[in-house]
Amino acid sequence: MVGKTSTGKVLVLGRSAALLETVLTELDAAGVNAQGTATPEMAPHQFDARDFDLIALGRGLLGETGDGLKAQFRNRNPEVRFLDTYAPFAAHQIVEAMTNEPAPAPDLDAYCARIGYAGPLSATLNTLKALHERHPDAIAFEAIDVLLDRGVDISPAAVEHKLVQAQRGGYCFEHNGLFKRVLEALGFHVEGMTARVRWMAQPGVAPQPHSHMALRVWLDNRPWLVDVGFGGNVLTAPLRMDTSDPQPTQHETFRLIPFGPGLLLQAQIDGQWRPVYELSSEPLLSGDYTVANWYTSTYPGSPFRSHLMVARTTPTARYKLLNSRLTTRYTDGSEQREELDINALEGVLRDTFLLPVQPEWRPLIERAVG
Repeated sequence: MVGKTSTGKVLVLGRSAALLETVLTELDAAGVNAQGTATPEMAPHQFDARDFDLIALGRGLLGETGDGLKAQFRNRNPEVRFLDTYAPFAAHQIVEAMTNEPAPAPDLDAYCARIGYAGPLSATLNTLKALHERHPDAIAFEAIDVLLDRGVDISPAAVEHKLVQAQRGGYCFEHNGLFKRVLEALGFHVEGMTARVRWMAQPGVAPQPHSHMALRVWLDNRPWLVDVGFGGNVLTAPLRMDTSDPQPTQHETFRLIPFGPGLLLQAQIDGQWRPVYELSSEPLLSGDYTVANWYTSTYPGSPFRSHLMVARTTPTARYKLLNSRLTTRYTDGSEQREELDINALEGVLRDTFLLPVQPEWRPLIERAVG
């Protein structure tokens, strides 16, 4: 980004004159030819869309207002690009959009084949629900590469190759990173988020760092929590974020309650509300997950460094593996536990979790059985 000058022209729309001035000043210093207005409803009458290559809209214009503005500008210039921004990194988003080639879209046909989905690919709630249900069933949660000291590459190409082409699983940064790109390719507005995991934590202990990735999807000006990467207690459906009412799913009932500046996700299990994670409200850039991924995959105290943890959630059951113990929890609330020997564990990884077991996994399988 630094040192590159954009030759195109940008229109920036927002509601705060002070914020708009700040963004325009930074864009000017970065060599971007930009104009803007803090009265966005008047913009289609003040500016000709044919004069611009990119129109950036502030986050306050999400929903009907922004959609209406885009439609008006698109009628005048069908080729104009649009970018939804967030003030703290709006200038970066605009400069990147003007100076870099867009990242390749994921292979939607290959992804849909991977999760066994053949339905509509429109940006609707029904599509979101269908994809959210299929993903955790088809692609296992696992961090075997961490135990093998291979590290975890969360770049888009690496994640798509691993989870789609190589038929592997992954953990939150991989699952939700892929799901975010798939949803964006379908036309959804998606924001990356972060959370502190509280699931299974001892009462009164210090909260964990923000080390989990989740997503917020905006549909009809309403925010939905989307998360296909939370292991053995993963969501199987999006949850409304604008209510604290209980929301039933195929498995547990969940709710999101105000919790400081963010929200606390809770699951109702055996009649009790148990904390899952504390969700921050601030959107993040893809690069923000680099540090969290490095910490989660390399820090000696990370549970992924010392335990074999694999999970898969189907419409009828949750399958959870911790080292050599397989727990199956059915939708009727019944539960079954089994201690596995080496051969049985290898078979479960292949047959229950649908993973392509490799010869080099054998040592970690033996360690898991102990």
